[in-house]
Amino acid sequence: MIKFFRNIRRTLINQGKTSKYLKYALGEIVLVVIGILLALQINNWNEHRKEEASKKKLMLNIRAELMENKLRMEGHILGLHNSNMVLSKVLQFSTGSLQIPMDSLKLYLNDMQHNGELAILTSVQEEAISSGKFVMLSDTVKQNLSILKDYMESRNAIQDRGRQLYIYDIDNKFDKLWAKLGLVYEPPEALKIHPTIPVHPDFALPDDEIATLVKDGETFLDLYRVYQNQYSDEIWVKFGLETITNRTIDLIDKELAEN
Repeated sequence: MIKFFRNIRRTLINQGKTSKYLKYALGEIVLVVIGILLALQINNWNEHRKEEASKKKLMLNIRAELMENKLRMEGHILGLHNSNMVLSKVLQFSTGSLQIPMDSLKLYLNDMQHNGELAILTSVQEEAISSGKFVMLSDTVKQNLSILKDYMESRNAIQDRGRQLYIYDIDNKFDKLWAKLGLVYEPPEALKIHPTIPVHPDFALPDDEIATLVKDGETFLDLYRVYQNQYSDEIWVKFGLETITNRTIDLIDKELAEN
C-alpha cells in the first residue's frame, strides 16, 4: 500500500502536476490523520471495555462479600435476639415482676448470654482500595461502603465495652457469679469435642439460693450491664450494619442491571 502511494506521488511529480500533487499529499495526510484517530478510538474503546469488565468483576466480588456478611449478620441478630428475650425475662424475675418456675429459670440462665461473634469480611474492599480499583465504583456505591465501614468501626466501641465487663473483672466477680448461677458453657453439638465441665462444688447452690441470688440487687446490676451491651449490639447490627448492607447490595444490583 505504501509503495502504491509512493508511485502515485512520483508520477505526479514527473508529470509536473504540482497542484494535483499538493492536493493528493493533503488528502494523504488527511487519510493518515483519520487512520490515527480511528486507531486511538479503537484503543480507547478497548480500554473502556476492559475497565467496564474490571469494574463489573469488582462489583460482583463486593456483592458476594456483602451477601456473606448479610448471612452472618442475620445469624448474629437471631442469636442476640433470642438471648435478649431470655435475659429480659430473667431481669423481670429479678425485679419480682415475673414469676418463673425454677426449671425454666435454670434454662433461661444458661441461654441468656450470647456467645457468638460477628466477623465481618472486608478483604475485597481493602484489596480494591490498596490496588486503586476502588475509584472505578460509582460515587453512590463508594459512599455507602464508606458509611458501612464507619458503622463497623463505631460498633467496635460496643464490643470493647462488653469485653471490659470481663477484662476488668475485679476478683473474678463475673466468673464467680456465673458459676453460682450454674451457668455451663455448651458449644454447638457440631463443635463439641470435649465433655461438658460441671460447676465446681464450691459454687454449686441449691435451687432456692440460686433464685435468691438472681433477685439480689447486685446480681440485677451485673445482668443488666450484660443486657445493655447485648441489646445495643442487636440494635446496632440490625438497624445499622444490616440496613446499610442491604441498601448497598440493592444499589449494586441496580447498577449491574443498568450496565
